[in-house]
Amino acid sequence: MPPNALPAPDPAPLVRVRDLHFSYGASPVFASLNLTIHTGLTLLHGGESCGKTSLLRLMAGVLPAQTGTIEWRWLDPAQSLGQSPAPSVYWMDPRDAQHDGIAARAYFDLLRARFTDFSQDALDALVLDLGLTGQIDKPLYMLSTGSKRKVWLAGAFASRCRLTLLDEPFAALDQRSIAHVKAWLNRAAQDTERTCVFADYEAPEGVRIGHSIALDALAVRV
Repeated sequence: MPPNALPAPDPAPLVRVRDLHFSYGASPVFASLNLTIHTGLTLLHGGESCGKTSLLRLMAGVLPAQTGTIEWRWLDPAQSLGQSPAPSVYWMDPRDAQHDGIAARAYFDLLRARFTDFSQDALDALVLDLGLTGQIDKPLYMLSTGSKRKVWLAGAFASRCRLTLLDEPFAALDQRSIAHVKAWLNRAAQDTERTCVFADYEAPEGVRIGHSIALDALAVRV
């Protein structure tokens, strides 16, 4: 394999979306959506209000679709849709305040207890890379928007879930942290057992994306 080539994707998709319909009230977002997500790194891209965050939440299992199925290869099909995150799926809405009362260290402890493949070595490296050393014992409500996002990103990469879902991972970050996040995404692009799906407006420079999905072409416009 050439040194800059991505590994061939697993022929069997890790996540399969079948005939998915979703709307907010009378406003449809997706109709008859069909997708396959393979191992490595996938980008969901498109403009404002094209359904990027909604699709991430649907794939996480925290947002119910009206009809259709989402299948995770490592789960029984009966677990396809639900009201809580599916096992071995990392998703954190960057605007969520549910953990604001605890420190970053306590949040990482929750992830360590929940995810069996959680890597302390990866977390230690991420804390250094993202400049969180002086932040991890502060309550999350005391952190800036950028620092909170760094906590979610550190948790995402350290958890080593079968499916990691990230929403606008570069938002509110400084340039040094952006460079490190790109490096971690490039590591995810080489993974042949797990998949990382991230949503952004366009493909970021310097990230080796294995598969790209343009949601502007898939979302229902009303």
